[in-house]
Amino acid sequence: LFCSRQWAIPGLMSAPDITWQVEDGARHNFSPACPRFARGLYIAAAPCAELPGWGLGDTDHGLRMMSLTSWLDLLCQCKIEHVICIMNDEELEKKFGNLGDGGLEATCRGQGLGFSPVAVQEPSETLQEVLHQLQKLPKSQSTVLVCHDGRGSSAAAAVAWLTLRCGQTLDSSINAVVEAARQVGASRAPLEAFEN
Repeated sequence: LFCSRQWAIPGLMSAPDITWQVEDGARHNFSPACPRFARGLYIAAAPCAELPGWGLGDTDHGLRMMSLTSWLDLLCQCKIEHVICIMNDEELEKKFGNLGDGGLEATCRGQGLGFSPVAVQEPSETLQEVLHQLQKLPKSQSTVLVCHDGRGSSAAAAVAWLTLRCGQTLDSSINAVVEAARQVGASRAPLEAFEN
């Protein structure tokens, strides 16, 4: 099965035809954030999220490399140009330090992707930094928001963008992000970022 949509990226004349295998999207919890109001903005889990223990510990190195390769292929298929990664340096190093080009950032950059790391802090500070990173990017650049599982922090950041930058109400932003994910077999829980 394929998921095929035309997503118009702001600033471009025509909408690129974005197609990906549904099973790959589900594996990486990948979806558009909200095609109607934030075209070119996507949400995904970090590579290895689908592996036992999120790819940490005794997880086979080969499985971790296959997950990273599959994740990068998915981003390439969907014409993603920039990754905003909401994870702490320690988690990034433990999970990806010995993969690819020596870490997730180096590997993404080696594939021609832009990469902006955002450290996990208090939820409001994290969201503020993600919004700052998004504002710095060219409007025509397709971007994926990534957190460890794609459900909480990255979804909350997409909701914040829709609410604060696209003029949507909080409830409609939450519903849009959750529904866009549901349509392609992904899962979002944006309010989890604020629990605890």
